[in-house]
Amino acid sequence: MQHLFITDPFQILVPGHDSTLALMKSALRHHHRVFQCEMSDIYWDGNHVIAQGTSIENEKGILVEKKQQEFNLNSSNLPVVWMRKDPPVDSAYTRTCQLLRLATCPVLNNPNTLITCDEKLFALEFPQLTPKTYIAQHKKQITKLVQQQNKLIAKPIGAKGGEGIFLLSAADKNLSSLIEMMTQNGKNSIILQEYLPQIKEGDKRIFLLDGEPLGAVLRLPQDHDHRANMAAGGTIAKTGLTEKEQQICAIIKPRLLELGMHIVGIDTIGDKLTEINVTSPTCLEEIAELDGSSPACEIIKWSEKFLQ
Repeated sequence: MQHLFITDPFQILVPGHDSTLALMKSALRHHHRVFQCEMSDIYWDGNHVIAQGTSIENEKGILVEKKQQEFNLNSSNLPVVWMRKDPPVDSAYTRTCQLLRLATCPVLNNPNTLITCDEKLFALEFPQLTPKTYIAQHKKQITKLVQQQNKLIAKPIGAKGGEGIFLLSAADKNLSSLIEMMTQNGKNSIILQEYLPQIKEGDKRIFLLDGEPLGAVLRLPQDHDHRANMAAGGTIAKTGLTEKEQQICAIIKPRLLELGMHIVGIDTIGDKLTEINVTSPTCLEEIAELDGSSPACEIIKWSEKFLQ
């Protein structure tokens, strides 16, 4: 079995943390062939979708790049393609997914819905599960919302890892400047979400495989920070799922399966669903470290059955 992973540059993937590397290692342990490429290595030759991949091998526990190999993604002996490029979902990302739509090999996750299901907005399909959420771009609208709610969490659309997230307060003298900066003076919409004080106790990443929980990790924010993302300095702790979180997973599962979203990471704060991450959800390594489980191995085993 062959796997082609579309990622950020291989050299910047972090061993021991990056979930894509964990999937690669697990595939190699199952005696599968693993290849990696970037979005720029995917092209249309006039008749077929072509990928220029580089083989990956495990040398004494370290993944290394080897020989290049070209794949026709519209021929026989196809690999399974894993679209694991981190956000932003920009024009280059969209173009790559449009090409992958033309491929006849299986692509995880479904490239059609990777384009249409924004990670920050997808959860709005389940308003009964989420904190109160607003989308706006005009300064007057945003200021009014903050004044009405007193505090709101503001997120840029399309970012990742806690990047550009601010706690907006009606009493903050910098409120106008923050709004101007986040919206680029009214050019971009931002997400405004009810502030949940439970963030002080951490947020939870729950990794789903075909809509079923595969594991979870509690991410704890640093003192005086409202972000628990590891990329923003958060730490991790072992955790389980509450009854409410199990209900959240059960409610969203049919929609995920309908859209072909097999590999998903959801985020919760205080039993509220805040995000549904579908591009390159992380925390497989952290779940394995804390639980002693092998979630990446389970996903590779699942992929074998998925192709049958």
